[in-house]
Amino acid sequence: MTKTISIANQKGGVGKTTTAIQISYNLSLKNYRVLMVDLDPQANATSVFLDISPHSLSLEETVYVILKDKKGPENIIKQTKWKNLYILPSTIALSEIEPILTGNVDGFFRLQDSLENIKSQFDFIIIDNPPNLGMLTINGLLCSDYVMIPLQAAKFSLDGIRIILETIQTLNKKFRLDIKILGALMTMYDERTTISKAMIEEMKKYIPVFSNYISRSVVVEEAHLMKEPLSLYSPKSKVTLQYQKVLEEILNGIKER
Repeated sequence: MTKTISIANQKGGVGKTTTAIQISYNLSLKNYRVLMVDLDPQANATSVFLDISPHSLSLEETVYVILKDKKGPENIIKQTKWKNLYILPSTIALSEIEPILTGNVDGFFRLQDSLENIKSQFDFIIIDNPPNLGMLTINGLLCSDYVMIPLQAAKFSLDGIRIILETIQTLNKKFRLDIKILGALMTMYDERTTISKAMIEEMKKYIPVFSNYISRSVVVEEAHLMKEPLSLYSPKSKVTLQYQKVLEEILNGIKER
């Protein structure tokens, strides 16, 4: 049965897209068929997975046309450079789609409706949501079985976690869903600082926290520049190994629920 995981945080710069890319790629290495849905108008995941400029894609080749015109994804899904890994590409035009979705009675469910007929073709669907809690993210969350929240050790992260948890709780109640929280993933983590350790303990009062964390590393930006997942660009780096352990936590968390 297909499992859909949203990577979400209303704050940018927390390693959200890096996490989505790495989890998707690592799943494909385990011979799972994986579809990445890039809902972020910055289209960074699209750039990495297709090794092209997102600007070179027409709107009809992106998730935009699914949300705007309610088209099916069959002819829009693209095979990436790697086996078992596919993507619904993004475009900067997604930043203009909020009013269209808001103005339609089915605006919350357009992504869910579109994916319904192709879900069975994949073992996992990973959704990279934009850094806000607008209509795009709501579309992503309403498709999801699980949510994973990357965040940094900072006071504002704690404020933000309350908001996203309240949003998921509201969606579950309003639409009678059971979206589960896989946990918060600490990113750009510096174990030498007191605040990092203190924030983890504070976070645990609100949400499960992954026991593995992601260290701050220049390798992440280097991999993005080379348009490669970390596992491919630097297979033995500390961050790569950390993401492998995080994936095992994800798979174990899904089995237990």
